[in-house]
Amino acid sequence: MTTIATEIELEPHSGAALDGVPVLRSSLPFLGAVQVQVQVRVGGAEVSLAHLLEMKQGAVLPLDREVEQPMDVMVGEHVVARGVLVAVGDFFGVRITETATLASTTIGGEGTRP
Repeated sequence: MTTIATEIELEPHSGAALDGVPVLRSSLPFLGAVQVQVQVRVGGAEVSLAHLLEMKQGAVLPLDREVEQPMDVMVGEHVVARGVLVAVGDFFGVRITETATLASTTIGGEGTRP
């Protein structure tokens, strides 16, 4: 099967002033000093080990997320926000488009992913 891949152009980050709801709110101000590892999940794929071993440089691995779908911003296994990829100079960034609800710390009930 031939996969047609096209490169996408990322919107540059404008650096404009932000307003809106914080991604996570805390009633415990001392938590602001705690460092956490944040990851952005672009998508996933399930392939056989044989297929993976056969892949060569330049091969394309299709993921389970559509180009227009927002990426998951995760702390541990919990989705805390969603957003779109942007270019921040020569680096990737994520513009937050959705935030988790304080009650569940998930978006749409999808806090934990396998």
